[in-house]
Amino acid sequence: MKSFQRKWEGLEITIITVIVLLLLLLAYLNWAIAILALIIVVAAYLVNYNTIHNRRRLAREQFGAMMKNVTQASNFALQNLPMGIALVNKQGTLVWNNSVFADWVKVDWNKLQKMSALMPGFRIDKIWGKSGFMTEQYEDKYFQIIYKFIDPRDTRPDLHSEDELADHAVMALYFKNITEVEKARIKAEEDQPVWGMIQIDNLEELTKGLSDREYTSVWSDINNIIVDEIDGHEGFIRNFQDDMYTFAISRGALHEMEEDGFKILERIRKLPSPRQVPATISIGISENVGSVKEVSSRARAALDIALGRGGDQVCIMDGESTRFFGGNTAGIEKNTRVRARVVSQALHELMLDSDKILVMGHKREDYDALGGIIGVTSIARALGKEVRVVLSKETSAIDKMVAVLNESEFWQEHFITIEGAKVWVDANTLTIVCDTHRQEMVAAPEALEISERRIVIDHHRRAADFVENPLLTYLEPTASSTSELVTELVQYAGVSVKLSKAEATGIYAGIVLDTKNFVQQTGARTFEAAAFLRRAGADIERVKQLFIETFDSVQLRAKIVFEANRTEGIAISVAPEGLKDMMALAAQSADMLISNEDIEAAFVLYSLNDGGIGVSARSKGKVNVQVVMEALGGGGHRTVAGAQLQGMTIEEAKKAILDHALEALHSAEKEEEEQ
Repeated sequence: MKSFQRKWEGLEITIITVIVLLLLLLAYLNWAIAILALIIVVAAYLVNYNTIHNRRRLAREQFGAMMKNVTQASNFALQNLPMGIALVNKQGTLVWNNSVFADWVKVDWNKLQKMSALMPGFRIDKIWGKSGFMTEQYEDKYFQIIYKFIDPRDTRPDLHSEDELADHAVMALYFKNITEVEKARIKAEEDQPVWGMIQIDNLEELTKGLSDREYTSVWSDINNIIVDEIDGHEGFIRNFQDDMYTFAISRGALHEMEEDGFKILERIRKLPSPRQVPATISIGISENVGSVKEVSSRARAALDIALGRGGDQVCIMDGESTRFFGGNTAGIEKNTRVRARVVSQALHELMLDSDKILVMGHKREDYDALGGIIGVTSIARALGKEVRVVLSKETSAIDKMVAVLNESEFWQEHFITIEGAKVWVDANTLTIVCDTHRQEMVAAPEALEISERRIVIDHHRRAADFVENPLLTYLEPTASSTSELVTELVQYAGVSVKLSKAEATGIYAGIVLDTKNFVQQTGARTFEAAAFLRRAGADIERVKQLFIETFDSVQLRAKIVFEANRTEGIAISVAPEGLKDMMALAAQSADMLISNEDIEAAFVLYSLNDGGIGVSARSKGKVNVQVVMEALGGGGHRTVAGAQLQGMTIEEAKKAILDHALEALHSAEKEEEEQ
């Protein structure tokens, strides 16, 4: 309106200026005619003034009314668009919203409100200064939020400092209600079928020596629970072997089973058994993958992982991550050596087909890893194969035994560095990994990547990040140590393997380390392996010398134990920085802590050379420290486990460990009460 008025006034001035110039020109030529013309112009202006003035007033009123209507319409549209609009500052505080947003979301303008309080999933720091969209939930509603940064400099060029910009900048949030569409999508996802497999872990042990009637009774009890569980979730199930089932349920039913903690595992364990052996099952489930073939393959792989971790648990693979439930029963040692004999024969054949063999353990090797390496290398040597051994050199814990081995010319020539292994290995090299199955934890990961022929020998419960595409896997979570497994392989190698006194001593030391001198996870096969090594010349006195402690280490260990904090039976301590052999010292300190009556689980934290935090975990069995460590990226056994944490401070690590450990302790106590 004002712009139009300014243009009209400018036109009037121009006309008057032209008339004056013409009158001056006329006066120069004939002043009498000029006066007459002036009189006529003035008279005409006076006659038309009222008309022009009235028209101008009416036009001004019409334009004013029009602009007012446009402003009112704009404000009404902004307030009542079928879309919620909100402005949020850098602190995440709501500074303005339209009426539609207020109808959808409860806003109390009597106090400052943050968007994160209204929608817990909202994070202003993640979207500040950006444009895009996201989906958030508020109560029972779902919104698609389009966000756009509004730069105050577009309207306030006088703003220059960062503080001024931060004070005036806002994020515009446009909310679209997509509740119906989102609920339909969620229902469709919940109705999507997932595939699974179930195996009775120990049917042979449960029914060994039973009559046909007793066998049928035991099997029938287990079968009824399994079938009832799947039927109760409106699923499909078929038994295709005495101890194997395949089933399909909806994704929603799977989530219900997860929320329930897969109580089927507990129901199976509580079944009465004629041989006083608790029945257990393992379940592998696949969801969120492509074709039917991929789903079934993943379900089988998930079941293999659950079995490899000792059974009595559920493994769910969803295409992006792997989740575990259960695992509360200690593994039962298998008395038969049939599998050891079969694996040894397969190892023999694979070695014969290989021109070169590379043997390694895990990073920061201990005596069990070294014992496994010694045994496997001895088999390769007996077969006349070109073999090399690579050590990570990240710890001095095994230096005493390596020095003993280096007294032999063979071992001097066959130890190589990580860099040397990368040069020596090729795609056809047979690479054997001992005492770990996790690809990221091997001593020489780059050499392992080059090799396409791999073997894994380990006694830890299986984790999700397994060495890729192994030709042969010998994973026995019920064994005391990798050294025990390798000792059996040596006995069934199909060729005479002569262990030197030093080699037998090194393997024996591995068993002693992981059994805590034949106290933890020790079975009949452990003593049989130890007896074989003693006959081969293992020197017990030399082993004692390997584990002998200095006065300083005893003092440090006592200091670590003294400074431990205890919460509900969970003890956590931190080792001082800058010490040698921290991993061994932390493990010994954790062993001391767990020997106390009031401690159910002990954790000792120590600093790693790469800036990370190492954790040694011990348990009496009530708390499954393997599950606790797996939640933080580690692993191990039910009573002995560990982890290496990155991107955390000591305090953050302590809090995370305590939270997971208390959760495991409370779960175990609740299960005991129910029994």
